[in-house]
Amino acid sequence: MRYRDAGVDVERSDAIKGALQRAVERTWGPGVLPLRGGFAGLMRGPGGALLAATLDGVGSKLDLARQAGALAAAAGDLVYHGANDLLVHGARPLAFLDYVAQARLEPEAVLAVVEGLSRACVEVGAALLGGETAEMPDTYRPGAIDVAGCMIGWVEDGRVIDGSAVRPGDRVLGLGSAGLHTNGYTLARRVLDRSGIGLDAPLPGAGTRLGAALLAPHRWYGPALLPALEQGAIHALAHVTGGGIAGNLARVLPAGCRARIDPGAWEVPPLFRWLAAAGEIPVDDQRATFNLGIGMVVVCAARDAGALAGALRQRGEQVFEIGDIAAGERGVEWSRP
Repeated sequence: MRYRDAGVDVERSDAIKGALQRAVERTWGPGVLPLRGGFAGLMRGPGGALLAATLDGVGSKLDLARQAGALAAAAGDLVYHGANDLLVHGARPLAFLDYVAQARLEPEAVLAVVEGLSRACVEVGAALLGGETAEMPDTYRPGAIDVAGCMIGWVEDGRVIDGSAVRPGDRVLGLGSAGLHTNGYTLARRVLDRSGIGLDAPLPGAGTRLGAALLAPHRWYGPALLPALEQGAIHALAHVTGGGIAGNLARVLPAGCRARIDPGAWEVPPLFRWLAAAGEIPVDDQRATFNLGIGMVVVCAARDAGALAGALRQRGEQVFEIGDIAAGERGVEWSRP
């Protein structure tokens, strides 16, 4: 089973995004900082600080969360996702705006979503500044709920992380994920349906239920990474979302730098192994769809890798040295097929 078979064509989506770029850039004034492949947009605000913004949706994880009675937690994932996208460029969360829509608004469901957003905003230090609820019976199927949101933040001028500091010889560290985070659920749900087992079934090799593993929260990496960013020890960050490790790391590499990732450098968690086996998912689709246990990628100088990894572990992170940067065509390659 491939992601395209489940209804999501990543290559087609990327082509559409590329076609939109010209229309987007037409709106940019001199205050906008172009970031090739950026995880957030940056522009100059009053007082010299740079404003950062990113927008996303929870996606089909909401369908599983609704089934399991975990809407609040899944909604909070959206906040962590947006905060991590800002963090990639050195920005801190400031405010969040949400959008909640259903065919017919259900008070309990909407309240659960907003409670989840609120708790997550408190954790990342962002104000839930405003939002919108919409009732659209001709657009949404009955019982479905859609949640999207915009995270706004700031970063000091001169402290933007954009990958330009990456050099051949740098090391690539991976920080452990809690699970799927917020990507690949369309494929994961198809595999779950095909398997014929329920969310209460035990996950082989994990000591937990399949539903708990599938709905594990999206991690917020700020508490561990912000001190390292202050010290200037990080050359680039890549938040591993849609596109997997390679697709997201490639976004922050400068010309002349090629990342080499060793898939044997960490043990892929049981959930991903089960999905691969139950869905007979080819390796290339696994790598392009799932984070495979790595939620954030850190690029740093070789001389700093040991100390940085140690500091991140002390702050509660799982840290793996998963590769290095070599001279070559900009991109990412796997050292093993």
